Amino acid sequence: MNKPPPFGNNEMTQTFTELDSQELDALMRRVQEAKEHELALTPEDCQMLLNALKTLAALQERLSDNDITLHKLRKLVGMVSSSETMNSLLGQKGKTNKNRGQKHTKSKNSQPQTASVKPKVTHHSLTRLKKGETCPECQQGKLYKYDPATLLRITGQSPFVPEQHVMERLRCNACGQYFTADLPEEVLDDGEPSQKYGHSARSLMALYKFFAGAPYHRQEALQSLLGVNLSASTVFDQTEQVANRLGPVYNVLLQQAANAMHYYLDDTSNRILEQAPVLKPQRNSDKMRTRTGVYSSGIVANLMDGHSVVLYQTNIGHAGEFIDELLKRRDSRYPPPILMSDALPSNRPSLGYDVEHSLCNSHGRRQFAEVLHQFPEEVEQVLTWYGAIWQHDEEASKRNLDAKQRLTWHKQHSLPIMEKIRSWGEGELALGKVEENSGLGKAIRYFIKHYDGLTAFCYLEGGQLDNNKAEQALKLVARNRKNAMFHKTQAGASIADVVMGMIATAAEAGVNVLDYFNTVQRYHQEVKAAPELFLPWNYQHAIS
Repeated sequence: MNKPPPFGNNEMTQTFTELDSQELDALMRRVQEAKEHELALTPEDCQMLLNALKTLAALQERLSDNDITLHKLRKLVGMVSSSETMNSLLGQKGKTNKNRGQKHTKSKNSQPQTASVKPKVTHHSLTRLKKGETCPECQQGKLYKYDPATLLRITGQSPFVPEQHVMERLRCNACGQYFTADLPEEVLDDGEPSQKYGHSARSLMALYKFFAGAPYHRQEALQSLLGVNLSASTVFDQTEQVANRLGPVYNVLLQQAANAMHYYLDDTSNRILEQAPVLKPQRNSDKMRTRTGVYSSGIVANLMDGHSVVLYQTNIGHAGEFIDELLKRRDSRYPPPILMSDALPSNRPSLGYDVEHSLCNSHGRRQFAEVLHQFPEEVEQVLTWYGAIWQHDEEASKRNLDAKQRLTWHKQHSLPIMEKIRSWGEGELALGKVEENSGLGKAIRYFIKHYDGLTAFCYLEGGQLDNNKAEQALKLVARNRKNAMFHKTQAGASIADVVMGMIATAAEAGVNVLDYFNTVQRYHQEVKAAPELFLPWNYQHAIS
């Protein structure tokens, strides 16, 4: 019998069917009646029972790992929200008790702002009346020009609209030479005369796939509903064309990211159907071993000029191996970068590169949040302390402090709180108030063991508080994995890496991603010759 797939944050999870107590009691009565009277169950009841058995099998698989807390179990079965804010964890109790500290709220401006598309302006003339004529209402006054009335209309249409251009031709009856009407400039801007799918159509296909999470076959089905025949294989081919055009710019981003001053780093599991096991060196060792695990690694690199580069790599390898490849390209003249990640060894470079390690405090806080219901008083206090640290970080952002000022600010306000958490934890363990092997004991030991990395933002200029940027970047991967479930080949996975990296980097730069993709395709010859001129933050200067 095949085991059910393990489920967790990085795996495809079992879908749970939520039933309230009344529905569950009614189902149990129907099953009991069917048993007593030898009756058949309805298809709906059979499906409910099947879902329940699948849920039970998945839970048994997870419970056998001995790494699940009651809070995790409640989250997995959908009994509580997956949010880890103070109010979500404490429920209504947290909302009414003001002495427990305020929750950490995300800044409304955390997402980069993209310039809005200006509406197309069309002027409509008043043909039935003219300036200076007699008013048709009162027959006394004269009409004069006044402020125009306006209507903003948002229209909808199929994303892909076929246009057939019929060009008049003439032929010489002597030499047989053809003379064909020229295509309008706006048509040529969207692709060469021999190109069936315009740059804009290709860009939209790529954006629908790797940002909106619409798989190739779903795009085919949607366009069929809208009356446009577009096969899944065609969507893939055109998306590959976009990746090929973006490739030279992506390679420049790889080189620039190698010399970044700060990295956010994380990975998540993925799947490539045709990926065979590979023999790779074991990390921190000369030994070789066969590996099969496919992961998508994400890196957000903060450059010295203030821009951010987002990169992805999907293969048999962890994020630590991806950062190894980047650091191989690094110019030795630059100082060691700061590397923000969680505490997993697989997320660290292994080839002896000199880096400053910084650990994610969201992970440190989460260790406590997951045992809140077992140790409510102790954990609430820790979460309140942590909440104050995030408030200090938000205040530093509001004050627009530079890296040096921010470091001084956190050293003054946040470091004493971190020291307080460590002292409290050491005291709880030393006095025997908390069992070391309990959930709270493990959270305290995690905090103490990784204290230096967790407090790096108080000692390293440019150090950050958490790794949320990398986790946000991986949402593109998770969205595509949830909808498409897998890549078929390594080539398809590499296409996804390039397109998603360019989408995320352009979004970080605050440019119109559709316009950027169209421009790179339109000037693809110039892009090949000088790709550094077509980076998202300066491409408009290259074409002006």
